[in-house]
Amino acid sequence: MQKMKLNFNWFFVSAATASYLLGVAIASSSGRKINLVALLSGLLIFFAFYLLQLVNRYLTSNRVNPFTKVRSFSQNRSSTALTLIFGGFFAIFAGLYFLLQAKVLIGTNLLLLIMLALVMFLSMGRFSRLWFNSMSWLFDGLVVSPLMFLLGSAIQEYQFSHLIFLLWMPLFFLFAASAIALLFSEYDQNSSMRNNSFIASVGWEKALRFHHVLIALTYVALLVYLTTSNTWSRNWPALLLSLVSGAEVFFLEQMAKGMRPNWQLIRALAIVQFFSLIYLLTYPLLIQ
Repeated sequence: MQKMKLNFNWFFVSAATASYLLGVAIASSSGRKINLVALLSGLLIFFAFYLLQLVNRYLTSNRVNPFTKVRSFSQNRSSTALTLIFGGFFAIFAGLYFLLQAKVLIGTNLLLLIMLALVMFLSMGRFSRLWFNSMSWLFDGLVVSPLMFLLGSAIQEYQFSHLIFLLWMPLFFLFAASAIALLFSEYDQNSSMRNNSFIASVGWEKALRFHHVLIALTYVALLVYLTTSNTWSRNWPALLLSLVSGAEVFFLEQMAKGMRPNWQLIRALAIVQFFSLIYLLTYPLLIQ
């Protein structure tokens, strides 16, 4: 019997979680005691949103109606999908209940959760889904930063300053660049993506140049943050990641010149550069 298969994007989920925890670490560094219930409830709601998004993509792409009984293996997949849908909504309501009990489901937190739901569910419409497939790096990037990053701080009742708004930009730019680099690998190795992806919609040459622009914007935004936040002494090593990003640009350019690409290396560089930035920004906050 064929099982229901969801296309789980572990890089996106891990990046969103890491960005959220960086926000929590920033709140903690200000002297606030971490509200563990609020922290876990925020993550629970995000995971539930993502589960519903995955199930929706599966149902629409396979034209399965979970509320209709059908024969053979489709019936099993429909019942599984229905169980996941109910489980997802139950997790959302449970998370909201715990946030309400913790008295943090107000103001900025509520607004960020609404925006998170809107961005993640925007891909569920018939027409918006087609646009989402070619702009997934943008939707996912907005979830990773600013939404999950700011939510991690706000849910700990951290008072925002202009500096935290400056920090979300390099996170967004670098995640978007990494996501596009990973798309190049998938585009080359998965023929089903060649008619329905960002690279297919703009052309690989424009996508490559756009990737390079995002890399440049990352380090410009990071430099602005470091020079205006008085954190240069503890966060300057983050600028050394430009060497990793430069290597990624180099190997992608080699591919553009006709050389055989080393996709494993390009994927590794894309993943390492983002999570290394999160680590280099988080670690000094934990030891200060």
